[in-house]
Amino acid sequence: MFRLILLVPLACWLLAARAPRTRWRVGAVLAVLTAAELGVAFGGWRVRHYQHSLEVLMIAAGVVVLLAGLIWDWADTDGGGVRQWIARVLGGLYGVLALFVLLFFVLGDLGVFASAPAYGGKAVATPDAELLLPLPAGLTVVDNTTNCEDSDAGPSCDRTFAIAATDDTPDDQVASRLLAHLGDSGGWTFGSAGAERLADLSGTRWRACRTAGWWLDRQNEHVSVFAFTPGIPHNRFAPTQAAVTVEFGFSHQVCE
Repeated sequence: MFRLILLVPLACWLLAARAPRTRWRVGAVLAVLTAAELGVAFGGWRVRHYQHSLEVLMIAAGVVVLLAGLIWDWADTDGGGVRQWIARVLGGLYGVLALFVLLFFVLGDLGVFASAPAYGGKAVATPDAELLLPLPAGLTVVDNTTNCEDSDAGPSCDRTFAIAATDDTPDDQVASRLLAHLGDSGGWTFGSAGAERLADLSGTRWRACRTAGWWLDRQNEHVSVFAFTPGIPHNRFAPTQAAVTVEFGFSHQVCE
């Protein structure tokens, strides 16, 4: 419902405009901008790399078009009646307020208010399952968990999959199949593997990290593939049948 405020410039313009030659020209521009703003605002996951950046630019453009149109219409008419004046005042107040609100959000997304901004302060989305799915034939997800938190380093969200084989793929080959799948489907490039321990677990981990997004939407996206050492209990990290975990994470922390 909050995003319906994007309709305010168009509504104010249609109520305020009197000159025919400006009414439909400016109205058409505002209608296109409003439709585009709503499309991006409700785009969700798929527009995460440019959502806030485009919203700020299009709302700012809408404010400029509205205020210029009101001045143009006023100059072409004798002032109009009470309805036109009320709409002009509301349009002007909206324009001034919108610019201050946009400035606040721009500074917030740039990390000005964050203690360790790195690539910004914008809230990050929970990684979507489509980053991994669909899996290659013979592999299946046996656990899928998400977690989001806010710390001094900024917001972060991750999704962890536990993967098992449903065919005759040996456990020590599941990781190599997943690494190839992530490279082909997501363009991930992994560094050399390293042996690690997680609590009382031991295994081998591969990591990849990249910076994605435009202007206000820049964030770091990482993925790690952890292959359990055979015979070590999995405890709370993954079901016993899992051979590998794959964790995707979004944050503003600098890639290591």
